[in-house]
Formats: sequence, C-alpha cells, structure tokens
Amino acid sequence: MKIRNTIALTVLILVTSCDLGEVNINPNKPTVAPMGGILSGAQASLVYAYGADYALKTSVFMQQISGIGGFAVNDDRYNFATSAFDGAWGKIYTNVLNELKELTALAQERNSPHYEGVAKILSALALGTLTSSYGDIPWTQALDPSILAPSFDSQESVYNAIQQLLSEGINLLNETSVSSPGTDDMIYNGDLNKWKALAWSLKARYALHLSKLNAAEAAQNALNNLYEGGPGGTYRGIASNAGDFDLVFGTANNQASPWYTQNAGRPGWYGMGYFFIALLNGDPDNGVPVDPRRAAFANPMPPPAPPHTYKGAKAGEPEGASNIVGPDTFYGRANSPVSVVTFVEARFIEIEARLILDENDPELQPLLEEAVRASFEKVTSSSDPFASPSAQDEYIASRVQLSGDAEDKLETIITQKYIALFLNPEVWTDYRRTGYPVLQPATGGSTALNPNGQIPRRFAYPNSEVLQNKNVPTTEANLQEPRLWWDVAN
Repeated sequence: MKIRNTIALTVLILVTSCDLGEVNINPNKPTVAPMGGILSGAQASLVYAYGADYALKTSVFMQQISGIGGFAVNDDRYNFATSAFDGAWGKIYTNVLNELKELTALAQERNSPHYEGVAKILSALALGTLTSSYGDIPWTQALDPSILAPSFDSQESVYNAIQQLLSEGINLLNETSVSSPGTDDMIYNGDLNKWKALAWSLKARYALHLSKLNAAEAAQNALNNLYEGGPGGTYRGIASNAGDFDLVFGTANNQASPWYTQNAGRPGWYGMGYFFIALLNGDPDNGVPVDPRRAAFANPMPPPAPPHTYKGAKAGEPEGASNIVGPDTFYGRANSPVSVVTFVEARFIEIEARLILDENDPELQPLLEEAVRASFEKVTSSSDPFASPSAQDEYIASRVQLSGDAEDKLETIITQKYIALFLNPEVWTDYRRTGYPVLQPATGGSTALNPNGQIPRRFAYPNSEVLQNKNVPTTEANLQEPRLWWDVAN
C-alpha cells in the first residue's frame, strides 16, 4: 500500500456519542488561518465524514457489513431516528463547505487560483456526497450566515452546480498561481495533474449517476469526461492506483481510521454481511474460486472454527460474524486509508458507459479484467495463499467473464464493482441506479422511518434541519420517499 500523508496533528478526531455519526474533526486555526491549514482540515473532515457518517450506513444498507451488536442491530433493520442523519448533514456543511468557502475567498484575495481550484473540486465532491444521499439540499443560500433558513435547491440544479464547480476547478488549476498546495495537501501533495484527473473522474461519476433518466446521454457524458474528445481521445481520468483519492490515517488514538475508531469504541457491533462474504467465499468444491481479496477485507473466524473460515451475518439477523478490523485487513487498521475516488471506480464507470452504448464493445472484457486486477493490486497481500498470481488468474477466468445479453453483462460488471468498492457509498448509488447486486431486504426492516421494509433509497432529512428550517421540502420524508430526482421508479 502506498503511503502519502498521515493525518496532521492539527486534526483531532473525537468520538462523542454512541453514534459514529457524532465524530467531529475540527481544525484548530487562528482568526485568519493560512490557506494550507484550512485545506488540510477540510480534506480530513470530508474524508472522515465520507468514511464514517456515510459509509457506515450505506455499507449496512448494501449488506457488505451487518450490525450484530449494540445499537448497530437497529441500523441493520433500518430502525433509525431522524436524528441519526444529523451528523452526516451538519459536518459536510459546517466542517467542509464552510471551510472551503473561506479557502476560496482567501485564494481569490491572494491570487492563488490553484488553492481555489482545489477548493472547488472538494466542494463538488462534498455536494455530490450530500445530494446523492438526501436529494434536494440547500446550496445557493446554504453558506450565507445571515440566512437562518436557507431554501432547498432542486437536485437537478445541484448536479448542474457540481459539474460547474468541477469545470471551474480544472480551469483554475491551469492558471499561473503565486502559491500552490504542497505538503498541506494531505491527498496529492500538491500534484495538480492528479487533482485534474480526480476532477475529470468526478465529472464522469456524477454524469453516470443520471443513467436512469437518460442512459445513452449519461454514458456518453461520462466517456466524454474521461477522454478528451470522447473515446479514442486522450484519457484524462485517474490513470492508476497511484492517483487514487485516498487519505491514509495515523496510528495515534486521535488520528485512527474510521472503522478502526468505531470498533475500538464499540467492539463487536459490526461484522461482515452474509451476502458479501458469500461472494468472497465462492464455492471451491464446485469450481467457484475464493475471491483473492477476502483476507484483505475481513478476518477469519477465531478457533474453534477451522482455518480460513469466513462468516457473515444475514441482514436483520444478528449473529457472530467475521470482523473487518485487524492488523492484516486493508481498511480495518488504525492507519488504513479511506478510498473515496479511485482508478478502479473510474474504470468501472468507463466499462458501464461503454456497455450502455454498445453491448458488444470489444474493450469491455479487457477493461473489466484490468479493473479487477487493479483492485487486487491495491488491497491484497503476497503472503495470502488465496491471492497468489495463479489464484488471481483462476478467479479472473472463472468469475470475471462477460457473457449473455446486456443485462447479464451489467450484473457481472456491477457485482464486481460492488466487491472492489468495498465500504464506498457509491455502491449504494449503483444499486439504486441498476438494481444490482440483487439483495434481499433485512429481516424486520419495516420501521417507522422505513415503512415498506425495502432497502433504503435515501437518507431522511435530519431532525435538526426539520426543526429549524421551514423550507425542508417535506417533513414526511423517510428512507424510501420522496425518491431522489435521478432515482426514477422502474
């Protein structure tokens, strides 16, 4: 695993309640902060919220993870109070977008378009994270301190704003600047080419989010963002694992990664999901090989279980299961990364877009194999016998082959993306867009906030906003309705 920068000592992570959504990261800054300090703090806040407040819930929805102890059992059954969504909402506005607004203003004042460009790209990512979870959200009035009850912008207009911010960010990074991010940039160390590749990949991500509205248009826009002039042109998205938007956390208690922190405070609350572990386990007795990433994502069950025994808990049915946290798992160590946007995701975006436009595109199979091998390269260990080169080849030959009609191919593609993007909220968006992977709702999932018992399709508007803002579109919003603008019913 490549290590870029660990969390700066100015970033403090405090677990303040029984909900991981109440973790706060607040950069300690003077009245007029240096741009670098604001940038570092906003990055840490955004990535931690993404990996904790958002990923924790969406990974449970998508049955990669299962709540098996404490209050997590309620999460597993979609039994939330609206206040459970306060943290995911408030931290993005307070600790991220407000800070990035200040950074933008300082960058403009100091003739530093590179800092401004990075701020706009991060703002787009923050907005995308919010709106793909909640739908309509405040934006045009959201950061004005004189407006206590900001209006809600339509999700369509927010997606337009995201694309505009990303375009503006790219243009600003192409300008001459008196100062640029350096070591204060905890993601890319000031590498502007990587920031531009990230922006183009995000433009492709949010273009493909709209596939249920107009599949061909969404696919073409995604490819036009990844390639200058469209397919056949120069590729400009994230080009390798080295360009991933990962933030690597530290080993100190106040710098540890989200999943490690959660488990340290509430051990045994979350285990692996039954559906996800079944995919990883395969069925070797019947010629379906083990996924080489299994030991990177989960710990085996302790004795007296036989060696290499991995178990998941069915959604809504708490029982003992393999844990994500351990010294050998990729995302469960104190100094693990949170992977937000990656080369692997960019490849899967391209694969799906090509499939939509031409189900017989000859690039589909080689691109799919490249994406899965890149996932292996990123997370697996050479010491794992199930991840040896021959085991990887066997897995590719058996489980990463496209066949059948376009729908069959789509299921294979999205299922492989679901595995590769472990703990990334994007898999929830993919599920809502495509219906894959095919999951059964949790046992006992019919609750006050989830009346039909189906897998949630949105976050409920937080209690804090409903109580304080008369402009909330509907106080009756639950985990199903109203559907997001792009999540049109089939």
